[in-house]
Amino acid sequence: LSELTGNSRMNIGIFFAIIAVAVIWFMLKKTTLGFEIRAVGLNPYASEYAGISAKRTIILSMIISGALAGLGGAVEGLGTFQNVYVQGASLAVGFNGMAVSLLAANSPIGILFAAFLFGVLQVGAPGMNAAQVPSELVSIVTASII
Repeated sequence: LSELTGNSRMNIGIFFAIIAVAVIWFMLKKTTLGFEIRAVGLNPYASEYAGISAKRTIILSMIISGALAGLGGAVEGLGTFQNVYVQGASLAVGFNGMAVSLLAANSPIGILFAAFLFGVLQVGAPGMNAAQVPSELVSIVTASII
């Protein structure tokens, strides 16, 4: 994809992200596991009383989120830098991920749009110096969202 987008860092991971959003949305909204995850997230004690194993559901949700994080890390490392480790290349990814999740209110569809917003902010930050605007303004906007 980098040839199609003017040698940008865009790679096939964008398609993985869109597919992951659709799968997670379907899982959370249309399956019993999704209902259990939402119920335990809202009130684990009431879920236990209703017969849902809160410990099992928490562990399953951590496994799912860990798998998605691993997929994202693999795509970032292998797709963006072509098998080369670049020190300091992704230091703020976890912080930005929390900000994206907060802005999207934990909605899978909202995460897609919030991630796009943060991506635009991160890509546009270096070009702000040409307009005499400090690029640190992006960090201020990110912090104000949190």
